[in-house]
Amino acid sequence: MNARLLLVISPLVLTPVAYAQSGDSPLQPLFECRSIGDDAARLACLDAAVETLYGNAESGEVVAVDRGQIEAAEESVFGLTLPNFSIPGLGRRNGGGEDDLVEADATAHSPDRIVHRTEDGDIERIENLSVTDIEINRAGDVVVTLANGQVWRQTDSTRIQGIRSGVRPGLTANIRSGALGSYFMRLNNGGRWFRAERVQ
Repeated sequence: MNARLLLVISPLVLTPVAYAQSGDSPLQPLFECRSIGDDAARLACLDAAVETLYGNAESGEVVAVDRGQIEAAEESVFGLTLPNFSIPGLGRRNGGGEDDLVEADATAHSPDRIVHRTEDGDIERIENLSVTDIEINRAGDVVVTLANGQVWRQTDSTRIQGIRSGVRPGLTANIRSGALGSYFMRLNNGGRWFRAERVQ
């Protein structure tokens, strides 16, 4: 996700480069104008702050996206090993590419999915992800391709019964995070949880 993201203003998120390190809000100049008692001076302050914000938006230094886009982007990078950063109001997040932020749409491929988050806002588990393909590689590991384009590979020796290579209509997967950046997957065929890593 775009590392410039910083401040959540529901339903908008304003994301300036300059504020990503300082921790200040790009709206702080607007907020400071509220304390000015004189009407004319307050209006002049607001005009100046809005003009600055507008210029930053025009230059691309500030970007506005809605909360749904952020959450979809987080789902799209779930399982990838990327630097973490914090967005106030949403908790800690996994980063990703800029395109993920504006184009990710997890609901398009798995509309029945259920996303569980921790109190801090981290994705803890995603259920009912549609599976489009199963492959058994040369090492005997199960490789699962999801409808959202993600590819996950088994990394342990758990025996997964009833699985064979090919398309399996109606098959879904649950994925949960574990300790130390690990992930576990279970298919809805009644099998066991197995350790997996995202490879794409």
